[in-house]
Amino acid sequence: MTITPEQRTYARLAGILFLLNYVLQGAGDSVTIIAHGGETFAETARYAADHALLWRVCLLSVGLAWIDIGILAFALYVVLQPANRRLAQLALVLRLGASFVGAGSLMFRVAQARLYSASADDLFTTEQLHTLSAVIQRGANAGVWTSWLLMDAGSLLFFVLFLRSGYLPRALAGFGIVASALFIPVVVVMFVFPERSNGLKVLGLPMFLAEVVTALWLLIRGLQPRATEARA
Repeated sequence: MTITPEQRTYARLAGILFLLNYVLQGAGDSVTIIAHGGETFAETARYAADHALLWRVCLLSVGLAWIDIGILAFALYVVLQPANRRLAQLALVLRLGASFVGAGSLMFRVAQARLYSASADDLFTTEQLHTLSAVIQRGANAGVWTSWLLMDAGSLLFFVLFLRSGYLPRALAGFGIVASALFIPVVVVMFVFPERSNGLKVLGLPMFLAEVVTALWLLIRGLQPRATEARA
């Protein structure tokens, strides 16, 4: 299977987009979620109201990350469609679905930010705003978990194609397949038992490692031809 210059270009683009996704997600979630994990609603609302511009920029960063996932899906499709067009198309559709659903779920977080700013206007009690915020957060979580299901299913197929094509080392492609397959049931458990979601997120670490190592491989080494072709 001959590797074209276009495939090599899109492979390096995919490597950049893999890493950019984590940078954008981390920048957005670190301020709006991670930094306020142990705070009360009133404390988080006060911070969001006092730093409204920063909060909106961080939400924009998360939105750009979901767009990045959609572009990444197309880049991977261009790279892997010669291996099996049908599977590559299905993987593309699944990853695009993840991008659309994830971006749509961002609307809940924007609405939640409006509740934070409303707490300073004393139009509702803190208890009322906390209840509304919890309902909105549940909707946002459901959207994110659904997008993770779609994304992991697409990643599973893309790693299968990497294995079949020989473009990545067999060990790395195999690790990606296992990581994707294992995280799918984890997300299902999150959806069914949302109260356990925080503790289960650590099980996504293998998927994170698989994507980061794949990104670095594509950027540094690029696509690798099969051993038989290399000898020819």
